[in-house]
Amino acid sequence: MAFVTGVGLGLGKSVGGPAKSQFVGARVSADKVRGLTARWNMADVLIVNAPSGGHAFIGYHLADQLVAKGHEVSIYNAGEEEKATKKNPCASYGDLTAKGVSVAYGDPTSEDVGADIEKAFAKKFSVIIENFSKSAEEITPMVKHATGTGVEQFLYVSSCGIYKKSDEVPLQVGDPVNEKAGQVAVEKLLESSGLNYSSFRPIYIVGPKAAKSDYLDYFFHRIVRKRPVLLPGSGDQMTSVTHVGDVASMLVDAVGNENASKEIFNVVSPRYVTHSGVAKLCAKATGMEAEIVNFEPEKLTVELKKFFPFRNQHFFANPGKAMSLLGWENTHGLEAAIEEGFKEFQDSGKGSADFDFTVDDMLLNE
Repeated sequence: MAFVTGVGLGLGKSVGGPAKSQFVGARVSADKVRGLTARWNMADVLIVNAPSGGHAFIGYHLADQLVAKGHEVSIYNAGEEEKATKKNPCASYGDLTAKGVSVAYGDPTSEDVGADIEKAFAKKFSVIIENFSKSAEEITPMVKHATGTGVEQFLYVSSCGIYKKSDEVPLQVGDPVNEKAGQVAVEKLLESSGLNYSSFRPIYIVGPKAAKSDYLDYFFHRIVRKRPVLLPGSGDQMTSVTHVGDVASMLVDAVGNENASKEIFNVVSPRYVTHSGVAKLCAKATGMEAEIVNFEPEKLTVELKKFFPFRNQHFFANPGKAMSLLGWENTHGLEAAIEEGFKEFQDSGKGSADFDFTVDDMLLNE
């Protein structure tokens, strides 16, 4: 099915090998490698969460897992409550409040964010997990609040999209990054802030309660309507598709863990899949066949990223550093995740709703 296991994978090597305790491209102290530190039994955690986009549902699953571990959790969600709660993940926050999670809405970029947080929750937090900002300007007010209130740990959700395109894969922590990327500026700001920070770089994330489900819906829309699934290039490009539960669990493993201090981690599955492999797994979930048609991206009349959900390149990373330092393990298989995604697709009624295939038809009629 075009899966490979990638921890320790290098250019030109055959696929396979152990998926634990190996990492390269990362500078860590010997003390950290010798053993995992004990985590805090309980922390007051504030999750600063995005209202939409591919990372938004991380906050929901993160809060759910943290509560299960015995932590006190509050969510400060960007945006207006009335608008945000009309769709997931915010529409499902009732599940969390029933478990004791406090939720408030506001503007994380405001200079008054500290006062707003204190008014909303009437407490100080030992841990802040920032899952909103994409620039140094956006995150600066929250960093000031964290330093001013003595936050003990600051975790930031960044992106593997900041790595420069490379012929050598998988991407490793320490590989060259695009200095113009906003998340790079955020990581540099955190490094100079004096905070006990960590940064986590995901790629493509799937799972329930998503605000953005394009990564799988692209395939489902075409398969259930018995239309060709259009793939740019050969379809053999490998990528990382990770379940949101595994992304959240890596962050949970970092809370109170000294091994996470001032480190950067790739928060991705240790297994990779080709674009055609995703199409076949989506077809299997539907119980139908996928007719795969390859096309030349240059023939598109729109930007590729506005049509196809994945980059037209090998785009996957090595999570081995988190396995070694945090004791993190990937527990969700992609096949089950895609089956889960198809159930949500069906329940939403997307399969019978109107859908625009204008670009598909243009490519097919070339």
